[in-house]
Amino acid sequence: MTDPAPGLEWIDREYFTRVLETYLHADVAVQRYELAAGCPDGQNFMSAIVRATVDYTLASAEPQGRTEKVSLIVKTKLANPELAEGADQLNVFGIEKTVYGPVLKAVRELLTSYGDCTQFAPRFIYEDEHALVLEDLAVKGYRQPDRRARLDEPHLRLAVKKLAKFHAATAVLWRKNRDLFSVLASSSFASEGNPVHLFYANAIQHCIDQTEKVPELRRYTDDLRSFLEHAIEREAKSYESDETCFTVLNHGDMWLNNLLWKYDAEGTVSDVIMVDYQESFVGSPAFDLNHLLYSSANSEIQRAGFEELVQLYTDELRDALRQFKYDGLLPDLARVQSEMATKRDHALIVTTCIVPPLILENSELATPENMLGDHEEAIRARDEIFSNPKFIEILSILLPRLMATGPNKG
Repeated sequence: MTDPAPGLEWIDREYFTRVLETYLHADVAVQRYELAAGCPDGQNFMSAIVRATVDYTLASAEPQGRTEKVSLIVKTKLANPELAEGADQLNVFGIEKTVYGPVLKAVRELLTSYGDCTQFAPRFIYEDEHALVLEDLAVKGYRQPDRRARLDEPHLRLAVKKLAKFHAATAVLWRKNRDLFSVLASSSFASEGNPVHLFYANAIQHCIDQTEKVPELRRYTDDLRSFLEHAIEREAKSYESDETCFTVLNHGDMWLNNLLWKYDAEGTVSDVIMVDYQESFVGSPAFDLNHLLYSSANSEIQRAGFEELVQLYTDELRDALRQFKYDGLLPDLARVQSEMATKRDHALIVTTCIVPPLILENSELATPENMLGDHEEAIRARDEIFSNPKFIEILSILLPRLMATGPNKG
């Protein structure tokens, strides 16, 4: 048995007995369990993720005493008390429990009524005041590709199709039952004390520093300085929704780290599942679409532009809305493109703040302490993160598009 890490002393045999008995509706005897980190350092700012492998027996199992094994993902609070308090203020567990519980249950029921068995998320197993417990999709062969390479066209085509169907299903449910989304009706991004605000401010400042050092990027220095002055207010507007417009449940953090992929015997990608719904909110689908494309498309696709992928998203969205008998006006390509332009400030935030840790060779540099701290070691780590030649290349590709007429003032 693995000893729990500091802050996880509540994890013991009795805990997993309670989890499995609730899930299996049977008497369970936990024989042993092992704990391991669920993701590398520097890849999660809002919760701690633990992978638990549990050996157990069922009283009703034949033959008597046969041991079963299950792998679980346990999501709980961060060990850092300051960050944990910030996550509490943002209600990240309340949001994620709502999505994994009643919202995804309603989504499954809607899809099943039309003979559609698409899976959007891991199976929700258990929740209490300590944690969320989910199925471990690694057991089913789901995994992440090399995050530093980002996503190629086959991966992105699957991702935008899955996202379009998720958006369509939640748009239908939003029109039918808005009470279902009461916890998710607005984002808490603008909440005072949100640690992400400091993260974004530090990141944008380091991007400004890079534009001053790289001759071909100097033309963007003043625009980025101007953006930094009001970045939090402008980003907060990206979360605002107009209830007269097409409205969906946004995943809210739709990037490579929150996508798990399945591959066939030939190594061809065949499915994608979305995880980490702790920043979900009701709003424009352009938020998720910008987040995915600007954070996770590889440089080749970013150079070519996103037009084909946006068209694919729109086609899939319209098809799914028709399938689920949506009773509103169907968004067309021009509407989707217009919404993405309206949310361009978020695309700039994604480019300057989310991408640098993603493509880093050593992801352990991008810890919350290094991204938020003002001590010498943290500043040195950020300098290394933001001076990465791969990131400079991305800025040279995306800043001309995002700054073509100056950042969106809306």
